[in-house]
Amino acid sequence: MRRVIHLIPYDGIGGVERAAATVEGKQLCDLILERMFIFENVRDRTGRTATFNPQALWAAAGRLARSAPDLVILSLWRSVLVGWLARMRGCRAPMVLFLHNARDAHFLDRMVTRLAARRVVAVWADSTASLQERIPQLNGVSTRVISYLLDRPSPARGESPDPAPNLIFWGRLTAQKEPQRMLAVFAEVYARHPDATFTVIGPDGGQEAALRLDIARRRLERAVRLVGPLSREKIASMAAHASFYLQTSRYEGMAISVMEAMQLGLVPVVTPVGEIARYTRDGHSAIWIAPNDSGADAARSTAERVNALVEDPAVWRRYRDAAVSSLVDLPLYSEDLFAAATETLDRLAHGGGRGRR
Repeated sequence: MRRVIHLIPYDGIGGVERAAATVEGKQLCDLILERMFIFENVRDRTGRTATFNPQALWAAAGRLARSAPDLVILSLWRSVLVGWLARMRGCRAPMVLFLHNARDAHFLDRMVTRLAARRVVAVWADSTASLQERIPQLNGVSTRVISYLLDRPSPARGESPDPAPNLIFWGRLTAQKEPQRMLAVFAEVYARHPDATFTVIGPDGGQEAALRLDIARRRLERAVRLVGPLSREKIASMAAHASFYLQTSRYEGMAISVMEAMQLGLVPVVTPVGEIARYTRDGHSAIWIAPNDSGADAARSTAERVNALVEDPAVWRRYRDAAVSSLVDLPLYSEDLFAAATETLDRLAHGGGRGRR
C-alpha cells in the first residue's frame, strides 16, 4: 500500500479538519489516506497558544519522518514548518501544499506559504480564489482545485412547511465572518417579524464578546442564541428549524458551511466571495450581499429580500430547490483527493517532477 499522510496542526472544527476526517483510513486500489495532527488535544484558545511551541513542532517532525509515508499533504503554515523539519530528520517523501483560504492569516503565513510553493511537488487548493489570491504566479508546479463537497446532496426536504424568518449560522466567530454584520441583517428581519430567530453555532474566534454586547444593545437576547460548537448531526437537526443560512464573510475559499447549508435545504444569504460566487446564483439559489456593502442601508436592503421570500413560500422553495440541485454534479472531496494523490504519485513515478497541470 502507498500511504498518504495529511498533516494538520490540530483537530478543530474548521473546513480542513472536517474534510480530512471524511477520508481517514479510506483505501482506493493501492492508496490509503491517513491524518496526522501536530497537536493532539486542542480544544480552546488556551490550547491553541501551545501550538507555537517549537519543541512540539520538532517532535511532530520526528513522528512524520518515522512514519515513512509515500506522500505528505501539508495544510496550514504550521504543517509546512513541520514538513521542513521532517526533511532534516530524514523524511524523503514528496510533499504537497494544500491551501484552504483565499487570504493569508498573517505575515508568517504569507512568507511560509510562498516559500513552500517553490519546494513542493504540487499545490492543491479548496478553490480557484485560493490559488489566484495566495499564489498568483506559480512556475513549473502542478496545481489542482479539490472539491470540498463532503457528502452527496440529499433531495430538498420534501413537502416542507412554509418558510419561517429563522436564520442560522455555523462556523468560528472570527473577524473574517463579520458576526456583527450578520446581526445587523437579522435585526432588520426581526423588525418586521418579531417571531424571527437567529441561531449562531460555533466556537469563539475572538468576536463572541463583542457580538454579545451588540445583541444586548439591540435588545435581541430572546431572538438570538449563541450555542457554541456542535457536531454535524446536531447542526443538521437545528438547521431543520431554519429557512435561511446567513454568512457575511469578507473573504473565503470554498466555504464548506455554505455548501452544507444548501444541501440541508436552506437558502444562503451570503457575500459572493471565494468559490461561493461560483456555486451560488444571486436571485436564483441565493441572496447575495455585496462584499463592500455595510451600514444600516445595506442591512435593510438584504433583510427586505429575506422578508420577501418569507412572505412568498413558492419563490422561497424555488430558491431552495435550486440551491440543492446546484451541487449535484460536484465530485466528493474523498474522490477528488484520491484522484489528486494518485495522479501526483504516478507522475512522480514516471519522472514527471513538478510539471504544471
